[in-house]
Amino acid sequence: MERNAGILRKIDRYVGTSLLFLIGLFRAKRNKPKTITTIGIFAFAAIGDSILSSSLLPALKKEFPNITIIIFCSKANAAIYSLIEGFDQLIILPITNPLKTRSLLRQHPVDIIIDTSQWFHLGALYTWLTNSRWSIGFKTKNQNRHYAYDEAVVHSDQIHELENFQALLLPLYCAPSKSLAIRKDFKNAEPCKFAKLDSPYVVLHPWASGTNSGMREWPERNWIDLASRLAQNGLKIVISGSNVDQKRANNLFYQLNFGDAIEVIAGKATLNELSNILCNAKACVSVNTGVAHLSAALEVPTVVLNGPTNSKRWGIRGKKTMNLDVSKEQGGAFLSLGFEYPRNADNVMAKISCESVISALVDLGVIN
Repeated sequence: MERNAGILRKIDRYVGTSLLFLIGLFRAKRNKPKTITTIGIFAFAAIGDSILSSSLLPALKKEFPNITIIIFCSKANAAIYSLIEGFDQLIILPITNPLKTRSLLRQHPVDIIIDTSQWFHLGALYTWLTNSRWSIGFKTKNQNRHYAYDEAVVHSDQIHELENFQALLLPLYCAPSKSLAIRKDFKNAEPCKFAKLDSPYVVLHPWASGTNSGMREWPERNWIDLASRLAQNGLKIVISGSNVDQKRANNLFYQLNFGDAIEVIAGKATLNELSNILCNAKACVSVNTGVAHLSAALEVPTVVLNGPTNSKRWGIRGKKTMNLDVSKEQGGAFLSLGFEYPRNADNVMAKISCESVISALVDLGVIN
């Protein structure tokens, strides 16, 4: 969903639930088509969700090798699909403009539409508006989204989101796959010209995005302490981030004062360039955001700082990964869909110590 569209979020929340209930009163469920040649996938969420939901692609191609797969995404997450393989067409929908979106959907009919949205009501409404023969989506508690689908799959807050996405394949009798459809050809790509990365380095990604993003960020003093410890181990520091993080990244650069031993790529690197930088890094340390999931998917040794995020729901997966958590008993791990902040919630990220990050990097064989 477009992250800064506050008005859209309010309309989605207060109007979408009621409208979907009314649709359910009059909409007849359809039977699954006997022949399937085209499958559309709605993927309107953030980069991390898009990476995890890419696990649908290898499973669908294996079960239906001759089908055409169309990804319908938003402008906000379209760039991630340059890193994903296994689909045939990408359609960027102006999801804040329902009339234009409906027109585009009608121009691209599909046999089956799979909506990966968990709470976004417009995703369910757009499913209802598609020119499809059958539809699959999540039945999320208290959201009324399931009324728009021919087949609804229960969305569980007791399992990792990767497993929830895979459950969307069950109505198709398609064997789920834990493989993410991330390209693996970035390591040998031409190095980024703007970054001087000729010595071993670790990528630090300090900033989150979205609602209450500050609650998912580690204190700046901890990043300074960590960077200093890594520099003592002979490692260069690379600070990543988006365009909006560039000012803070430069501020961190000046505070560290490491000279050539630190490089800021925040706001400079495309996702393809970032993937190349990650693939050639010794490790990545990140808050729980899309970059952490990307790093893990690229099989880079990755340490993620979860804090309020429940790692059982959204932790990074992989052989070279470490999730550092704050337990529910300590006030953490309360985020499931991403908006469940308690009233007057404490910022628990400071409860993750620099020593625990260093220990994780030692366990991953990054430092001695």
